[in-house]
Amino acid sequence: MYGKLSFWLMLLSFIALSCSTNEFKTHKSGLKYKFVEEYKNHVQPELLDVVALKIKISTPSGIQIDETPVFKIQLKKASHKNGSIEDAIALMHKKDSAIFKINTQYYYQYTKNEPVPENLSGINELIFYIKIIDIIPKKEFEKDRELARISNKRNEEKQLKDYLQQNNITVDPLMNGMYFIETKTGIGDFPTPGKKVTVHYTGMFLNGKVFDSSYKRNESFEFYLGVGKVIQGWDEGVARMKVGGEYMLIIPSYLAYGDSQVGPIPPNSTLIFEIELLNTEK
Repeated sequence: MYGKLSFWLMLLSFIALSCSTNEFKTHKSGLKYKFVEEYKNHVQPELLDVVALKIKISTPSGIQIDETPVFKIQLKKASHKNGSIEDAIALMHKKDSAIFKINTQYYYQYTKNEPVPENLSGINELIFYIKIIDIIPKKEFEKDRELARISNKRNEEKQLKDYLQQNNITVDPLMNGMYFIETKTGIGDFPTPGKKVTVHYTGMFLNGKVFDSSYKRNESFEFYLGVGKVIQGWDEGVARMKVGGEYMLIIPSYLAYGDSQVGPIPPNSTLIFEIELLNTEK
């Protein structure tokens, strides 16, 4: 019977029996903790190792705030003093499970970089229930990431090549690898770096799916050119446009969002933007 209980059910049973006692220890970092399961002969994570873990967060009264399935996180330096979640993870071994008390204000301000939710105002500490599933050494993680990067780059290049062939696009790319295609000639001036420009645009993936459009919002977009407020492909592409012109930019991921997930845009995505330059500041 007990073998069929989930980790969290066993943990809640443990908490019910012991959280009201003074069994928490205090680490030199200031972290308050106690172990549910501890495997001292197992490896501990080192700085920049990747840790696969489960986390459940609740208030001291037992109200659940958050619960995550298994996810991976790279261990970094403590985000704040007096006991951070990084301190908690660094204290554990592979397969350990433990309970930690972490300051609510510090956790949201320094770890999550966001304000404390209104429903948690007045609650000084949060209870973290953490189980370490696996630890991936930094070198192994970096090797796997580099192999994935190479594979993703090849896949992206193949997808772009297929797109160009299927759409009979024969223009040569610019030196930076971006494709710049004029669909309507402008008659105005080229924009000046550092000046405000106004555009309408539609952003698409290579499969034609639209992920963003100022036309659909019926609201043009303004930004200062060449100061890093937009992706590199935009800064370099819009600088080549004339007011009143319409252009298509095919932007490789390394000139867009790279290997990061940004909103609906997956990592390693070549993006297509149809851009109309409406105005440029003199």
